[in-house]
Order: sequence, then structure tokens, then C-alpha cells
Amino acid sequence: MSDYREFRRRSIQRKIWKRVYRTLLVVLAAAVLLGGGWFALRRLGVLGRPASSQPQSAAGSAAQPQPTPAATPEPQNDLAVAHADADWNRADYAVRTLDETVQGQDDGTTAMDYRLAGQPGGSGVVELSYFDGVTFCGDSLTQGLQIYETGLPNAHYCAYKSQGPQAFVNGTECKTVRGTTEIPMEALVASSPNQVYILLGTNVLVRDNSYDGFLAYYGQMLDMIREALPTTTIYVQSIIPVRPEVRQKSPGLYKERLQRINDELAALALQKGCYFLDLWEALADENGDLRAEVAQPDGIHLKPDGYTLWVDYLRTHTAYTPGAPYVPGTSYYIEQ
Repeated sequence: MSDYREFRRRSIQRKIWKRVYRTLLVVLAAAVLLGGGWFALRRLGVLGRPASSQPQSAAGSAAQPQPTPAATPEPQNDLAVAHADADWNRADYAVRTLDETVQGQDDGTTAMDYRLAGQPGGSGVVELSYFDGVTFCGDSLTQGLQIYETGLPNAHYCAYKSQGPQAFVNGTECKTVRGTTEIPMEALVASSPNQVYILLGTNVLVRDNSYDGFLAYYGQMLDMIREALPTTTIYVQSIIPVRPEVRQKSPGLYKERLQRINDELAALALQKGCYFLDLWEALADENGDLRAEVAQPDGIHLKPDGYTLWVDYLRTHTAYTPGAPYVPGTSYYIEQ
């Protein structure tokens, strides 16, 4: 009798374990199926979308608050308009402001024409004392502004022979026109300028190869200046023209290439919130070459009369600055 009871007990246990096993198998199979279905729906994009992209029924749904649009920055500078009859073989542009995104072309270059981006005249003629609070950054061309009486000898200078924007970015120790040495960015910040005028590039563009590296350094330099001097107005000056014969010894310095690079500099200036100055208006002849009467024998540097033209252009192409010393009787002159 006891043997039979033991047999029954074991039979019942076996049945219970079989049911447990079957239940576990069913649960496991269901979990696998559900997991696979969920993964497939995720891959198809049905699940995991943001709540804002799901349609809501009109009844019973609460109105969602709309984000407040960011305030449109007030334009700091009006630029020239390209008229439909302008014979420049370029796209037709509307008035651009300093925060404008510049249109690109299929080859990766900008669609900007530097002649459209230049700071227009007509905002008054500043007195020479205006430049006492200015720092000029550049190379030997800019040193001429410091040396000649026809330039601006009372301004501040971070100008170094044979240097480019990489000297500012890399913290290179450079020699000044007085023979002392300094770190360009440190000297620039120490001058605490109201405005910064930049002309760099001629020295690093003498070879006819890619100028992408030059533009990358230039953009990084502008970022560094903006970070270090957030309230300072920055002017990017175009690379000036050269005489036609310069190309023989410096194959990278010729009219068409310099104009393309100035297109890129103009676009870079607008993207970085800077003003662009087209010095070709003052220094180029009718053929787009450096005016022969102001060119030094090397065809690159300027005679003193060239600095007179340069300074006159700067005086008539500043962005209007309240409180600046304007020549009485000129446009936008305000009695203080």
C-alpha cells in the first residue's frame, strides 16, 4: 500500500513539473515574439517618434504652447545691392547684413562677389583722430601706414613683415617695425582698440596652390579676436591688387586669383559679423591691376601716395559710429 502511495506522489509531481515547464516555454516564446515585433517597429520608425510628431485628435487634446521666436538681430550694416543689369557675371543679391548666411556654389566656393560686400561710403568722413583708437593688423604693407606720414602713424599696429594669419593663431613671436619682438594676439589685446583693421595674406599666397589653409587660419583668427575683444568692431580689408608682372616671380599673386580669394574673405567677414572693405576701389586701375603711379618697383608694395589713397578710403568707408569725430558738414555728421 505504501508503495502505491509513493508511486502516486511521484506521478503527481511529474505532472506538476511538466505543466510548469510548458508554462515557462509559452512565456519565453511570447517574450521572443513581442521583442522581435517591437524591434521591427522601431526599425520601421513607427515607435520612438517624438510626441510632437504624433497627430492629435481635435477633441479633448490640450493646446500645446508655441515656442517664442527668437528676436531678429538688428542689421549692423547695409551692403550694396546687385542690380539686374550689373555686368559682373554673378548671382543677383539682395541687401546683406552682417549675420547673413552666404550662398555657396557646387564646387564648395562662395557665390559672393567681394565688390557687393564692401562697406559703402556715405556714412560721413571721420577725422584722422578717429584712428588713434584703432589697431591695424597686417604685414609689411600695413607697416607702411605706420612708417609714412601719408599713412596713420598715430594708430596702434600689430604688423609684422612676411607674416600671415597663422602668426596670430599660433602665437608666433614676431618682430615689429621698431625691431622689438612680441606675440601678435597678446599685443592686440593689450592695445584695447575700439576698432581693428586687418590686411593679411599677400605673403602666404605667393604660390599658386590651394588657399583653403589660409582661409581656415583667417577664420580662426577672427574667432580668437572676437572672443578676446567682444565689443571691438572688426574690419576685414581685401587683399590689394598687384601689378601684372608680379606673377612672373610670385605665381600665386595675379588679378583673377586675388579676386577669388577676396570673394571668400568677404563671405568670411559677413559670416563672422565683421565689416568688409574693398581696397580695390581705391588702389586698382581700370584693368583691375595696382595703379602704376602708386606701385613700388616690386609691383606689390605702395609708394607714399598709395597710402594717401588708402587712408582717404578708410576715412570715407567707416560704419557710422555715434560719438566718433566726424568732419563738420559731411554726411551723418552729428553735433554733439
